[in-house]
Amino acid sequence: MRNNVLERWVQQPPAEPNVQYLRDAERIHAWEQLGERDAVLDVASEANVTKGLEADSVTRLDFSAASIDHARDILGDTVERYEWVEPGEPALPFEDDAFDAVVSIGPYDWKFLDIEAMTAELRRVTASDGKFVFSVPTPRSPYSVRNGNEFRYFEPSEARGLLSPDWALVDYDLVFQYPFYTHYGLNCVPDRLQEPFVSAAWTLTDYLTEYDRWDDAAYLVLGAQPMGYAEYLDDALDCLFRPVSENGFWSTDEGKIIRALEYDVESRDEPSFSWSREHHNEWRYAPFALMGAMQWRASGEASDAYDAKLRAELEHFRGLVEDGTIEREMPSYGVGPLTESFALAADVYDEAYEDVAYTLYEDSPDPEAFTEAEDALLAYGWATLADVTADDDHYDELEGALDDALWAINDRISAEGLFAFDGGTTRRHQNQMYALWGLCRAIEATDRPGYLSSAEQVLDYTVEHRMRENGAFVWEDVSRTRELKREAAKRAGFRPPHWDFLYACHQTFFVNAVATYYAAGGENDYDEEVRRAMEWIYGANELDADLVEFSGLGVPMRQCTVDGRIDVADQTYKGAYEVGSYLMALTNLLDGPFEPLGERRERGALAGHRGRTGERARTSEGKTNSSETRQPASVRPDGGER
Repeated sequence: MRNNVLERWVQQPPAEPNVQYLRDAERIHAWEQLGERDAVLDVASEANVTKGLEADSVTRLDFSAASIDHARDILGDTVERYEWVEPGEPALPFEDDAFDAVVSIGPYDWKFLDIEAMTAELRRVTASDGKFVFSVPTPRSPYSVRNGNEFRYFEPSEARGLLSPDWALVDYDLVFQYPFYTHYGLNCVPDRLQEPFVSAAWTLTDYLTEYDRWDDAAYLVLGAQPMGYAEYLDDALDCLFRPVSENGFWSTDEGKIIRALEYDVESRDEPSFSWSREHHNEWRYAPFALMGAMQWRASGEASDAYDAKLRAELEHFRGLVEDGTIEREMPSYGVGPLTESFALAADVYDEAYEDVAYTLYEDSPDPEAFTEAEDALLAYGWATLADVTADDDHYDELEGALDDALWAINDRISAEGLFAFDGGTTRRHQNQMYALWGLCRAIEATDRPGYLSSAEQVLDYTVEHRMRENGAFVWEDVSRTRELKREAAKRAGFRPPHWDFLYACHQTFFVNAVATYYAAGGENDYDEEVRRAMEWIYGANELDADLVEFSGLGVPMRQCTVDGRIDVADQTYKGAYEVGSYLMALTNLLDGPFEPLGERRERGALAGHRGRTGERARTSEGKTNSSETRQPASVRPDGGER
């Protein structure tokens, strides 16, 4: 039966104008979105789509031997290469980055196709500057009434979710169809009487697209480009370890990461900036940068390119731990990331770094004393130390502390659905995300999935109340009365209120919170929100700019206001902590838990998102013995629109 459907689909018979209109609309919009290309992969589109592709070479993929033979009979040598794969396991026989465009008009509504695996494979074979165009029906299609159980129908958010988080939505057409009774009634009248309705349908398609009427569309033709996370990660690492004299964060003279770079706006017409080192003595920022770099170094994306500088930074902070400076002066905001960094360094470089991480743990306050949201970052670091420690006594002690931390952090969830710590800034976005990081890592390390509902409360509140239409997160949602008062002050020339500022780091804080939630076994799907969060950085923002290119540094510009200002005096800098969170987000997206929900369920809550396996447990002689490795607590056996 399935093979018959696949073979018939290759070339559809002629149809009356009202039916042919949909085929034409999908096909023509796909061609327009693709334009001229070098190498195109057509994934089982109707043959007329394949025939019209403007490309130097075309490869066609189908899902049965019979259908690919039928396609070859129809298309002949207009297609350079023919292949087929099983639709339930679509492992594509192509090299990485083999095509600069992929098109698939029709197949995504077939229930026998594993669309998540297919989309992931298409990302693999699409070049970083390539494009993927595909179509899906929505429940507004008249066909859903008769064929709702036979085919898939996607709400717009579900369709966009197919792209999350590895693709950026860059183009779309929203196709109109008449409702069920009108559609099938039109099919019964002579062709000449259908023509005016077909013309009107084309006009209505243009209207839906122009005015973003997603919920009224019967079909969606979506164009996406790969999110170039790997290239962005390379640029960010280069920026962090580039000398200050070259607009980087590495002080060659001191052999360490600096706190921040500040800028002057040289031109407002075509924005350009003059960057220089900022000399404020708030050195807690560097631990965050070190944490991001070490998470990358412990991941599957790592290389040894920056090992000398990473070791120098670790030694710098080891000295400050040993002379008591960290205990006296460093707040939880820095101690948690340092604990994480040294625990990872013990796994990557030298077991002796575990002793530094354990000293940081011993010098930290007990969970009962957690009063600020930033204290949750301590639990974040402790969880990693528990993952890598080979000392059973230390492990048991850390597990107990993490249990207490989990209770203490969770106890701060308010009826509003946010964490309510003692500090006056507890409601602000960054503090909510830090608390989520600690909560979810403690859940993962102690295997307490019952607490995941608390994480979901905070994530859901954040998405519903703090995520703007373009994907940006506001610093804090405030009452309308308070908002109006500050708006009046702003119009009078005063500094914009804090909720007017939109920060690139707030986007990555959220991405990292979702990553820790997924790694802890969370099953709610936030991939679409993650995609939108990252798209804001790369173009869907108030400046209509890729904030990485805009800064000229290799990392995103720090912020802009809701009305596009980048020149508010106390915000004209880029902090090392922001670079750290950005590195964490990119590492998570490339080597982390952002995978289909079914695969997350199958593997359970693994800690592989940072390359941690917990397999460094040592025998009494100090050598690794994989057969005696303790299973870490993190391994559960139960396993923007236009």
